[in-house]
Amino acid sequence: MKKQLRELNKIISDNKSGSAQILLNLKKHILKNPDDEDYLRFVITEAENHLNHFASVKNFLMELKSELKKSDLKQLRLFLENSILAQTKETELLFEKNKKYLKKFKILTTLSYSKTLLEIFKLWYKENSSLEIFILESRPMFEGRIFAKELIKIGFNCNLVVDAMMNYAVQNSDAVIIGADQILKNGNVVNKVGSFPLALCANENRKPFIVIATKDKFINSTRFTDSKRPEYEVWNYKHAKIQITNFYFEEIPAKYISKTIS
Repeated sequence: MKKQLRELNKIISDNKSGSAQILLNLKKHILKNPDDEDYLRFVITEAENHLNHFASVKNFLMELKSELKKSDLKQLRLFLENSILAQTKETELLFEKNKKYLKKFKILTTLSYSKTLLEIFKLWYKENSSLEIFILESRPMFEGRIFAKELIKIGFNCNLVVDAMMNYAVQNSDAVIIGADQILKNGNVVNKVGSFPLALCANENRKPFIVIATKDKFINSTRFTDSKRPEYEVWNYKHAKIQITNFYFEEIPAKYISKTIS
């Protein structure tokens, strides 16, 4: 049980991976323990308490709870296996459906870390190995560095830049592409902090600002709220005259989004 709890805690406290990666890790963790209904309900409660701000996780947990009510354990295992397979296949279908549009871009800018984009870029590399990618480092957790490491493993030439250099990156790119943590009912997109100014840079430079996300990122709401994150992640310094504000996510108005691929 201790090993299970350590693994679960690692998943729910992950503040560097994208929502698709966290969801996949959660599904695989549950698949290891499908015969213990009490533990399953504990996992659901913990995931709801820590990960419900991710639309894809929230939607999956709703499906899982519904499945628990109507299925035996054998069927539950099949549900989880199919869910993992479907998540993997969806990005392949997204790329195949949109590759004619995407392949016209030779240099891109993105930020943070997105499992969905990583899978899209893997497929894209097979079509164009000379594609170049600017990546914003994505403070305060520097997920952009993690993304850059994953992309150079594939073979991409990457240019990592500090967040404040986003306009330089956009000026030297053909398009800006980001993932999404939520897509609201009004078409607005929620993603890593830095996405909104990146959209403004794209619009100012007349470059396409493209969002790529799977269907499970859509929510039936027009409201987004985020909670403050630990101050020490930005600067581990205390002073009565300094207030440190740390948010992970922000909302990008639909009017700045050129295309949503989903």
